[in-house]
Amino acid sequence: MYIHELILDGFKSYSSRVVVGPLHPQFNAITGLNGTGKSNILDAICFVLGISNHSLVRVARLEDLVYKQGQAGITKATVTIKLKNDPNQTNNPLPPPYKEMREISITRQIIIGGRDRYLLNSRIAQVKEIKDFFQCCQLNINSPHFMIQQGKITKVINMKPKELLGLIEEVSGTRMYELKRANAVKMVEKKEQKLQEIQSILSEEIQPNVERLQREKADYQNYVNLKEALHHFQRFDTAYRYFCAKQTVQQGMEAFAELQRERSTLIAELEAADRQREEAEKQLEALEVARAEKDAPLRMLRKRKEETEKALSRLQAETRSCKRDLDMLHISVKEQEKEVQRLEKSLENRRSSRSMEAAQAEQLAEEVERLRSELEEKSEKLQAVSSGGVGASGSIRDLLKTSRSEEARLEAQDFSILQEITYLKSELEAITEKEKNLCSDRALMENSVQEQRSRINELKCQIEALGNSDKAASAIQSALAELQEKQRAFCLEAQEAMQELRSWAKIDVRLPKGIDPSRFAGQIFELVSLKQEYATYSKAMQVRGEPRKKAITYKGCENVSSWRRSTQVLVGGKLEYIVVSDKDASKAIFKENNFAQGRRRVTLLPLSDCHVGRVCDKQALMANRRLVGLPPDDTSGVLRCLDMVEYDVRRHSKVAEYAFGGGLICRSAAIAQKITYQKNCRLAFPTATAEGDVFQTGGIMAGGSVRDVRQTMLTWKRYKNAATSAEEVAVRIRALETELAPLQVREQQSEGLRKSLRLAENQLRNTERLLGSSDAGSCRARMEEVQKLLWEKEQLKREVEVKRREAQNTILRLETEIHDIETNKDKIEATLSKAVKALRTQLKQSEGRLEELQLKTSDVRLQLQTMQQELEGARSDLASRIEKVGQQQQQLDAKYAELKEKISEQDKIEAELMEQATEAQKECQQQNRAADTLKRVAKAKEAKSIALKKLDLAARDREKTLSSAREDVKNLLSAHEWLVAEEPKFNQTGTPYDFKQLRPETARQRIQQLKADIDRLRKNVNSSAGTLLEKTEAELQILLSRKAQVEADREKIREVIASLDEKKQKSLGNTWRLVDGNFAAIFEQLLPNAQAKLVQVDPDDLMKGLEMKIAFHHKWKDSLSELSGGQRSLLALSLILALLKVKPAPVYILDEVDAALDLSHTQNIGHVWLTALQEWSAKRWQAGLTHQRRPMDSLVDPHAKGTEERQRAGAAVTIPAEMLNAGFLYDYYSLCD
Repeated sequence: MYIHELILDGFKSYSSRVVVGPLHPQFNAITGLNGTGKSNILDAICFVLGISNHSLVRVARLEDLVYKQGQAGITKATVTIKLKNDPNQTNNPLPPPYKEMREISITRQIIIGGRDRYLLNSRIAQVKEIKDFFQCCQLNINSPHFMIQQGKITKVINMKPKELLGLIEEVSGTRMYELKRANAVKMVEKKEQKLQEIQSILSEEIQPNVERLQREKADYQNYVNLKEALHHFQRFDTAYRYFCAKQTVQQGMEAFAELQRERSTLIAELEAADRQREEAEKQLEALEVARAEKDAPLRMLRKRKEETEKALSRLQAETRSCKRDLDMLHISVKEQEKEVQRLEKSLENRRSSRSMEAAQAEQLAEEVERLRSELEEKSEKLQAVSSGGVGASGSIRDLLKTSRSEEARLEAQDFSILQEITYLKSELEAITEKEKNLCSDRALMENSVQEQRSRINELKCQIEALGNSDKAASAIQSALAELQEKQRAFCLEAQEAMQELRSWAKIDVRLPKGIDPSRFAGQIFELVSLKQEYATYSKAMQVRGEPRKKAITYKGCENVSSWRRSTQVLVGGKLEYIVVSDKDASKAIFKENNFAQGRRRVTLLPLSDCHVGRVCDKQALMANRRLVGLPPDDTSGVLRCLDMVEYDVRRHSKVAEYAFGGGLICRSAAIAQKITYQKNCRLAFPTATAEGDVFQTGGIMAGGSVRDVRQTMLTWKRYKNAATSAEEVAVRIRALETELAPLQVREQQSEGLRKSLRLAENQLRNTERLLGSSDAGSCRARMEEVQKLLWEKEQLKREVEVKRREAQNTILRLETEIHDIETNKDKIEATLSKAVKALRTQLKQSEGRLEELQLKTSDVRLQLQTMQQELEGARSDLASRIEKVGQQQQQLDAKYAELKEKISEQDKIEAELMEQATEAQKECQQQNRAADTLKRVAKAKEAKSIALKKLDLAARDREKTLSSAREDVKNLLSAHEWLVAEEPKFNQTGTPYDFKQLRPETARQRIQQLKADIDRLRKNVNSSAGTLLEKTEAELQILLSRKAQVEADREKIREVIASLDEKKQKSLGNTWRLVDGNFAAIFEQLLPNAQAKLVQVDPDDLMKGLEMKIAFHHKWKDSLSELSGGQRSLLALSLILALLKVKPAPVYILDEVDAALDLSHTQNIGHVWLTALQEWSAKRWQAGLTHQRRPMDSLVDPHAKGTEERQRAGAAVTIPAEMLNAGFLYDYYSLCD
């Protein structure tokens, strides 16, 4: 059998279908340049043979074998090998029916995407069938000794001892032993596994079953014994109950008769007690009447005593207050006396310390008064003399007198002014001289004052430029404070609402890591909220001052509130459901928050699995309104729950329909009941009323008040409204703060400027004050003051001089007139005039001196006057206080007298009250004794009544006991007929019914215990345990015998493995020695004067591996590293040829074994191959791949001249590179010349 033809299609570099062949039956050589695809033909053969190591065909995966990995439009690679077979060949290894076939085709096809299939003679075959076919031909592609691939020559040199030993094993055929040994080991493992299974069945099933059945059999036997014991004790208990019931009947009849006798006695005693009680009541009534007659005066006395005590307390308080006021007055009088003494002493000290000028002024004042009086007297005499009784003359004289007086006054005033002017001028000259010396200091200070005034004017201009922003800032601040107060109110309400929600509805959810937050929606009451017209406004709205809005379709807030609570009742706990997107999120959140361990029940609603029930649409709503006789648009009678809420239609419509879609709110229970329980089930929906009645379509009806229902949706609405309002107010606050900020900056700037202005003004005042208080300033101020006074005095002097001249002219005129009229009175008038004039001159001088002294002593006089006035005021105050003390003392004496009178009156009332109380106490004692008698009689009667009731109860109980005992006897006899036959044995010694030997209580306890044991065993007792136990024991014996058989089989297999190991050792030793001889002979032919051999790594153990040794002229080398590349290739090639010579294969494939050799070595290889061909040519098919033509020359017979002879000798197939690149492969035979 040999390869006749090779067909490649889409394999590696062969894009289209290429046929290589027909090939020579014995030897074929494939030559060509590098990259022409020689090795791809070898890879195609390996691909069909089923190679499993893809690296040997230079790919990472099978899909890489397709032309350009399928990127050129070719998606599959197909390789077909056609084999020629000789049916008449002896020892043909092929299995039937292939042994009889002359041509066999094997195809392997790989398709992009992972599909791989085999065709055997155009029929799809399994991989195992193909492998078995090649193994029959001794072609194991995964351990090939018949194929030398490209580069394997160099790999052989680097093989480890174990790998070299593997080549020997392959040649010796011990791989078959290894396969059989591996199969045997697998068989042993299977036997071991079988034993483990049997042992597992025995230990886990059979033996526990046997033990369990044994226990169940014992339990069943115990169960039977317990039932027998229970039957015995139950008969004993029944007999005891029957015996006791009969005894109870007999004893009860006697006791009942005794109770009737005692009852008759008690009835007689009760009648006597009633008579005694009536007598005691009559006596008590008489005493109470007498006591009531005497209690009226006693009450009056007590009332008078209370009034007297009140008046006495009031008088005592007034007396204490009056005494306290008197003490305070005494203290104030003493203090005022001290004050008067202090003032007198101060006045005396002030008077004694007055200066001499004051005394002189007083004397001078007295002198002025004396002169005035004398002048007045002389004037009157002169007037009298001058008038002489003449009216007209007297009038002139009066005018003259007046004029002269005025002239004298003006003269005195002129003199005084002249003195003052003289004094002021002298003072002005002194101040001017002083001011000249201080001129420089004053200039500096005046410049400083001027600069400060300029600074003040500048600051005022800046303040005016900034403007007055106080009013605007104040308005904004007040608005801001109001908004902040509103925000606090909103935040407080939101916090209160959230706390209420957390107490019963709100559930805090913690999302697991890795969960998308969009998969968590929240609770239903957060997703669906009440519409604004159905929500009562919160406290925050009241704070904000917004008016309340009424619902559109409801009359009054109370109706809206009731309907809203009805919605809460109808929806129920669904509002607290947590909505998530799917089940996975639900499980993750439930586990993350550990809801299973929490106290509150938590329900998660996955939207993906949420099933929405029937939803009441608009048509169904109108139909139900018509059903109850309402207009279709009447919202006050029937309303959908869904119409009361608002939600995100796109995202939460499913949640809203799930919770609210199938519910209706009705005005009355009759309407609700009619809608829910109507015959048309399609229009029947759950309903609720404002009173809290709920009607479900399943027939459930509930009722009750809804006033205490927790309104989750309203509370959430309150929270949302408050939170939203708080946020809105916060936005407005931020806007106002933004508006206020520049105003505050301007205000701060203005405040800074005003502060600077105040400082500047204060500094200016200080500077001016300093200027005024300095010497220069004082001089300047005094000079200005003196100049002003001097100007005023000069003006006044000029005015006085004018008036004086006018007065003198008037006097001269009058005197002339008088002289003309009275020429005879000249002497007297002259004398009087002279005297008057002298007095006037003297008076004028005295008044001038007095005026000077008065100027000096005016301050002292004022002080004395003030002190005198204070002293007089203090004396007056002291006198008034002393008068008040006298009045207060009189008032206190009157209070003491009144208090004494009240005390005596109280003593009389107390004495009379004591007398009346003694008599009342005696009567009260009599009344108490009568009441005690009545109580004692009533108590005795009550005791007898209780005793009678107890007797009646005892009689009824006894009667019930008798009836029950008779009934028990009857029932026991009807239920247990054996009682009549066994009754003589009851309570008899030595019988099973000896109630003294076995206590009935013990028997009952034993019955209870037995019942508990039987009940416990009844659950687990197995009546067929015995039968099952026998069956299971039989199965146990069968398994034990099977276990022994498996153990015997395992031992036999182990013996076979040991035998295989021994045969392998012998065969491996023989093959090693043959290969070693061939290896030495071939290497010496390839490389003359060189020797080679295969030696054991461990002389005692061949299985440790083999290594190659080489010698030149019989001098052995320690290492192969000293060899050249060609020598190493020859060494490896020698080993491979030695292996092939020991065990010839049906096919030999050599790929570029001459790659590293020169011409002389390749000729030696040719001779070796020629020798080998002569030995194998009749049986073997060879193919060689090389890029050199010359090595093929030695393989072709040079003496064959004709083409037919050359063809018989061999053929060389060359693949030109240009043909390969063109996509075509041409096969031709050529000989080397």
